[in-house]
Amino acid sequence: MESIEEPIDADGGMLETGASEKSEIQSRENLDRNAPIDEKLPEGRGQKRPADDDSNTEGGNDSDGANGANDDASQDAGTETEKLSKNKLRKLKRRKMWEVKKQEKKGLRKEKRLKQQERKRLEREAEMAAAAAEGRKPVFNEPPKRQPVSATKVPVSVIIDCQFEQYMMEKELVSLGSQITRCYSDNRNAQFPVHIFISSYGGQMKERFETVLKNQHEHWKNVRFTQGNFVDAASEAKTLMQGPEGGQVIELLSQGKEGDSVSMSEPTNFTKKQQKQQKQQKTAPVPEPEADDVDKSTVYLTADSPYTLERLEPNTSYVIGGIIDKNREKGLCYKIARQKNVRTAKLPIGDFMVMQSRHVLTTNHVMEIMLRWLETGDWGTAFMKVIPTRKGGKLKEDEETPEMGEEQPEEASKEVGSKSSAVATQDIEMTEPTVIQSKESAAPEQQGVPEVEGDNSEEGLQKNSLDQQRWSAPPEDGVEAPITDNIS
Repeated sequence: MESIEEPIDADGGMLETGASEKSEIQSRENLDRNAPIDEKLPEGRGQKRPADDDSNTEGGNDSDGANGANDDASQDAGTETEKLSKNKLRKLKRRKMWEVKKQEKKGLRKEKRLKQQERKRLEREAEMAAAAAEGRKPVFNEPPKRQPVSATKVPVSVIIDCQFEQYMMEKELVSLGSQITRCYSDNRNAQFPVHIFISSYGGQMKERFETVLKNQHEHWKNVRFTQGNFVDAASEAKTLMQGPEGGQVIELLSQGKEGDSVSMSEPTNFTKKQQKQQKQQKTAPVPEPEADDVDKSTVYLTADSPYTLERLEPNTSYVIGGIIDKNREKGLCYKIARQKNVRTAKLPIGDFMVMQSRHVLTTNHVMEIMLRWLETGDWGTAFMKVIPTRKGGKLKEDEETPEMGEEQPEEASKEVGSKSSAVATQDIEMTEPTVIQSKESAAPEQQGVPEVEGDNSEEGLQKNSLDQQRWSAPPEDGVEAPITDNIS
């Protein structure tokens, strides 16, 4: 604030200022108080520093244009990361950690394999040296080679419908890829291999097969991948099965008439309470009989179908829903099959087994059951070999016929009743002579020492009356036996 010097006269006294001057001074003071803060602060303090882009433009350097472009790109990348949710970022972090651990495990497996090879080489050299010293032929403990199975290809196709990617999570998609790989492995080692089609092939599954699995599926035999739906795959399979590469019709497939392999299941008699619960839960759609113009060359296997599959037919395609949803989407496969007007059926699990859980199996289990049926011709045997024990499945024959050593409940109760009555009568017969004998033995006790009877006679014990202990040692000579009041 500027200092105002007041005029001084020659005598040293101060002159009085006018009213106009005072008002001017006050106005200037008010302006100083209301001045902005930036003007009061010294230069360089509390002021915003100019951006680099502004300084570059002011300087006119053309080389800094690339830096500006890089800054824009980093800002775009930052906005992309900001758009990702916390859950997505967490999954990406876990993915990176999994890839690092995968490389570590790969190195450990390689090291372990090299150690095993070195150990086997040393054992082989030691055996050869010992055999040469003993003058005999070396004996190597090698595992027996698997005998090749004479496979006979049959004109049956299995289509795995993979159009349900939108209903599954990432880990479920990974599990489905593993199940498809297992289906190929089981079919390759089967005695009667079938034709496999993967329909609606694309999306994350295709990406996984091409990147993580390194295009191993390109070398699979009897497996075809198609981007069309299961109806297109069934049409392609029908042409293939009727051609020269279709396969041989074995005796098991030639049984029965064409089109009679699917039969209507018996209706389940639910109680009113169960029917009310089903209506409230809104589970699977209500099963309906198939139309007259239904395509009988394609059968969609689903547990919600009212029809039961009795046997496999030649020149027929069986569709398996490639979905792992933990029973979230109930009746989805049956609904799609009805929309495409194809036959539906379920495996005859209820006719042969008693299950403690729902009759829903994985893709590779359904595939293996069909291959086992082609080998044995018996659904019960196929179910027992394939269905996991955790589902608690038992054959109905085992439930109806009791095992060795077990009896029917009614017969067992009758025998228990007869045995109990026989034991009671035997106890009465055993107790009566004892009472009579005890009464008769009361008199001899007063006369002298009673005779000792039974097995206890060898131990020198004698039998007492009812008011004494049952057995006691004989008294010594000249000493009377004490009488007790205890009743045994």
